[in-house]
Amino acid sequence: MKNKEPKDMTCKKMAWTVRNFSTLTFNIRYYSEVFTANHCAWRLFIYRGEIDNDMSLTIGLESADALSLPQGCNIWAAYKLTVVDQISRKNSRTHGDADKPYKFCANSTWWNYRRFMPLSELQKPYIQNDTCMIEVEFFSVTFEGFEPPSHPKDDFKDLGKIEKSFIPLLEEVCSWHPSLLDCTKNKSRRFTKWALTTLGQVLQFLKNKKWKDMNEEACEQLQHLWEELEMSRVDLSWLEPLVKSALNMKGYDEKIEKVKKLKQNLVVAETEMNMIKEKLAHAEQNVEKTRKELVNVEEDFEEKDLEAKIGYG
Repeated sequence: MKNKEPKDMTCKKMAWTVRNFSTLTFNIRYYSEVFTANHCAWRLFIYRGEIDNDMSLTIGLESADALSLPQGCNIWAAYKLTVVDQISRKNSRTHGDADKPYKFCANSTWWNYRRFMPLSELQKPYIQNDTCMIEVEFFSVTFEGFEPPSHPKDDFKDLGKIEKSFIPLLEEVCSWHPSLLDCTKNKSRRFTKWALTTLGQVLQFLKNKKWKDMNEEACEQLQHLWEELEMSRVDLSWLEPLVKSALNMKGYDEKIEKVKKLKQNLVVAETEMNMIKEKLAHAEQNVEKTRKELVNVEEDFEEKDLEAKIGYG
């Protein structure tokens, strides 16, 4: 199907201010708030970590809509990511291509630059007052196989505006587990909205996925969503076993082949064992038969010294 050109761009550029940058835990993803560009929901993410023995900053863009797209439906976005030089903007560090769109779909919801820049270079003027500024600029967002999505929101139990698609899922699990709402007490409205939205994303992921869909990439997507949800410290004991089971599907094809092969090996081993048991049982019968024959023969048999003389006395 031919791509549909967007009529307008809701947001061409978005800036994310990352505060307390030095306190960010290594190898943990941190996400921006969700924002909209051409009727699509997006969010940025970063993490600091070791890549090929070098400490680097990773920056990526994730589509919040791609997760629920049917097979064959894609979002194409051309964009650039920038770490802003807060003293001289012309020296900002940028990656991306205005003429090269990337495909976002259910099996590929995000793209990142693993080595956006070395951490050794991420100092002044990129960091000012322990704050890092990251920007994303969109040059095109087009759709393949579907109409542009919309994100209507509605109030959820007076806790904040939540995407309507999440509300039925949240209502259902909150009716089963009232402690979820208790965990939001004494929390800011902004925190509660974020926690419920993140929970909604995990629930929607699980609802839309089949076990066979949990390939390595899907497991990685769920892992990132789950790690973010865990940071909310909401009671997730009821959900954790299912999520862990889904994450355990990583390498499922290899595991099932291994199980299949071990089952076949077990059948061969049991067959060999049964054959040996039959041979052993037959041998035991022969031993018992031979023992009885020996007893009968020995009754009428007196052993002689064949070298001795018979005599006549």
